[in-house]
This record gives sequence, C-alpha cells and structure tokens, in this order.
Amino acid sequence: MTNWDEHYISGNFTNWDLPYPSQELVAFIATMTFPRKKVALDVGCGAGREAIFLAQQGWDVIGVDISTEALRIAAERAKEVGVEVDWRQGDILNLPVENKFIDFVNDRGCFHSIGEENRDQYVNEIARILKPGGMMLLRGCRDEEEDGHFVLVTETSVDRYFSQYFDRGPVLPLQMVTGRGYNHEGMKGNLVILKKNQKYL
Repeated sequence: MTNWDEHYISGNFTNWDLPYPSQELVAFIATMTFPRKKVALDVGCGAGREAIFLAQQGWDVIGVDISTEALRIAAERAKEVGVEVDWRQGDILNLPVENKFIDFVNDRGCFHSIGEENRDQYVNEIARILKPGGMMLLRGCRDEEEDGHFVLVTETSVDRYFSQYFDRGPVLPLQMVTGRGYNHEGMKGNLVILKKNQKYL
C-alpha cells in the first residue's frame, strides 16, 4: 500500500501537483451553470490546488485526502491566498461526507488510482454524496504504457462502473498536465463529464 504521507514529506508529490488549477477544470467552471449556493468535493485533493481554485470562485469546498501531510500543505496554501476550504482526512472508499450534499465532484487522477476490486465502492460513494442531477468532472490515465501503475480510464471502464447511477458525455482524450514529472509533457488522459441520474433520488 502506498504511504502517501511519505510522498508529501519528501516533496515527491510535485510529480503530480500543479502550480495552477488544470485548464480543463477552469473551462468546466466557466461554461457550466450551478445553483448560487453550491458545494464542491475534490476527491483525492492532494495539496489542494484545485480545491482552492473552486473556493476562489465562490464555492463551498470540501477537500478529502487520505494523507494528513497533503492536507497540511493544502491548508497552508489556502491560508496564503485567503480562502477557506473544509479539509477532511479520509478514505475515498468511505467518504466523510453527508448523503446528497454535493453539487459537483472534481476528480483529477483519483479514480485511476483505484484498483478494479474497489471501483464499484468508489462509484457507490460518489453516487451517495452527490445530489440528484449533481455533476462530476473525471480525468484519468489512458496511456497503455502506464497500465499496471494506473488503472486506465476508458470509455469501457466508465460505462462499466458509472452507468448504473450516471449519464455521461463523450469520453475525450486530453493531455493531463503534471508538475515536474513526465518530462513536463504530462500524461495521456481521458476526460468525461458525468451527471447523476435524477431517478436516483
């Protein structure tokens, strides 16, 4: 099992951390309409860059990560820019979030770290905490060369795990920008927007 705290203590987390929010998240927030009072959840929030961006846009934000060291860094970053985020340490497979509380879930590289044996539970948790009609922005690795290190996010895997609770848009390729890892070229990824089906009230 990965010791995530060690990655954040050593500084190795900069391999996937960003100096700015991902451009796909910025574009998503710019083009979507949400209620005035809105709550976002950043799953596997790491050092908090995207959760902080959402807070800067007027969202109430919960950031969940298993690493207490990641959350410490995230809290320092939020304080530096003067925003509040509700940082919660917890397991993605047992989210410390109330039922039907969230309008939007942001996942940048969390689902692709979940093994096949736990993906059903991951999706059940996302469906549990999202309001009916709530949305999710999901990005993850599609690079066959990374198979084994990551569990690939493909059209087939999205349909297999999410179709019970969610409607989806197209699964589209993108280059996932990373920190200093991957020679600054990023990772071959896929993106999909999911919407919780209204029949699951």
